Amino acid sequence: MQIPELVKTVAADVNRVDKVLDEKDKVREQAIKMSRDIIRVSSDIVTLVHSGNTEGAAQLVNKLKDIVVGFSKLVEPHSELRHSGFVNNALAEYVEAMMFFNFVVKGRVPTLEELGVHYVPYLLGLCDFVGELRRHVMDLVRVGSFDRAFEILELMEGIYEILRKLDYPDALVPGLRHKVDVMRRLIDDIKMFLVDLKSRRELSEAIREALQDLARLGVSQET
Repeated sequence: MQIPELVKTVAADVNRVDKVLDEKDKVREQAIKMSRDIIRVSSDIVTLVHSGNTEGAAQLVNKLKDIVVGFSKLVEPHSELRHSGFVNNALAEYVEAMMFFNFVVKGRVPTLEELGVHYVPYLLGLCDFVGELRRHVMDLVRVGSFDRAFEILELMEGIYEILRKLDYPDALVPGLRHKVDVMRRLIDDIKMFLVDLKSRRELSEAIREALQDLARLGVSQET
């Protein structure tokens, strides 16, 4: 084969590749836009749940599901996009929001099958869900729901114990190890806070009861 013919063959192949890449680039741009929508709506849902506006959050949940369905259909035919970083990050935000909403509003956590995502964003979102539980614990403490706060701490510790056993390289589950390490520190901090708070409440209650006993005995607080 003559050189001009070789060049012509290569040019034809590259031209076909160029058309494929051009199409994928258009899909990528559209997917990036949708990923930003997923992250934004997911964040809004979490914020509304924390503020107690569960009705408003419920309305956004349906919107979020629709976006995720369209997003998944868009990237599904493109393997290089389907498991890319920005796709995993967006779907992890979706998982986090859905878990937090369902837990606070319905007392349950949706399954992997119900969420309809790959295992990577599921695991990453599960880690982030624990972070939102920490914020929820602080909200409960502010309104005096100490028993519920300890129950949620138990859930946080349970999730950590499950995830820490997944000893796989980042090539399989990018970012999981780091998130689990952060989760451990987060749980230690909130546990220390709750235990200290419980001790202070018990001491305060003991003093109050002692003063009441003294009052019943007719002994003044000054003595």
